[in-house]
Amino acid sequence: MNGDSVLFIGAGRMGGLMAGRLADAGVELAVADLSEEALAPFRARGIPVAHRAADLPGAVVITMLPTDAHVRAALLGEGGACTRQPRAVVVDMSTASPASTLALAGELEGRAMVLDAPVSGGMARARAGTLTAMVGGAQEAFARVRPLLAHMCGEVIHVGPLGSGHVIKALNNYLSAATLWSASEALIVGQRLGLDPAVMLKVWSAGSGTSHATQVKLPDHVLTGTYDFGQTLTLFCKDIAIAADLARRAEVETPTLDALFAFWSAARDRLGGQEDITAIARLIGESGHGPNSMLGLRPDPAPEQE
Repeated sequence: MNGDSVLFIGAGRMGGLMAGRLADAGVELAVADLSEEALAPFRARGIPVAHRAADLPGAVVITMLPTDAHVRAALLGEGGACTRQPRAVVVDMSTASPASTLALAGELEGRAMVLDAPVSGGMARARAGTLTAMVGGAQEAFARVRPLLAHMCGEVIHVGPLGSGHVIKALNNYLSAATLWSASEALIVGQRLGLDPAVMLKVWSAGSGTSHATQVKLPDHVLTGTYDFGQTLTLFCKDIAIAADLARRAEVETPTLDALFAFWSAARDRLGGQEDITAIARLIGESGHGPNSMLGLRPDPAPEQE
């Protein structure tokens, strides 16, 4: 087992499960989060916890936070993890802008190596320790933290230089957005024509229409009526906006991506940003072709990322 101690910052719905996997594996762990509720399970296990990370131990710092701004504040802001003591490697497992990670690495040069290692798979796979991590950065740093990542992830893939992980994750979430939206539409169409939703999903998942949406999101989180996959509309729209910005920087026309950003943003504004992404199926199911249809809304283009 890797001997490095870990400071895990961000024990929310995903991060708490991931940090729990490290604790279960016997990794020397400390956890920081602004929420006392998030820290409580770790405090109960005798794990060092705090609202600010500066005084907590940990050679490897792992961040799992909503945005790149939160990541920078947690590392370099008041009481930040890299403000008072040396760290060896910083691993950002959030979904963030590649440019922000490159800027962060510049600020931390000489103090810590930086990797971007966003994950895919949702809460169920975080709980099971079978997430997929896409890691960007130096091979030396990757080799050092790979055993730690393996406690949380079934697949740990080095994808290129620093920032590459965030690029692939943003594009992954673009694909996820496309399949969830289109599969939800198809499901509603078939249901209104009298077909059994469960049968449709079984057929699609066995054929060329298969996707994570048909295999997991729709059967487990929509047909059950729970709408609890574990990702909010606000954060999902943030991820699609990052993908749209990457497309602009690459000078590629992406009409599908642009349309998806419009649809998802309209759903966020109609349902509320804290609703689960699977709730779009409910919204589509209630929609029609009238003048006030949700599908008729067109918000402003995705903002450029700094």
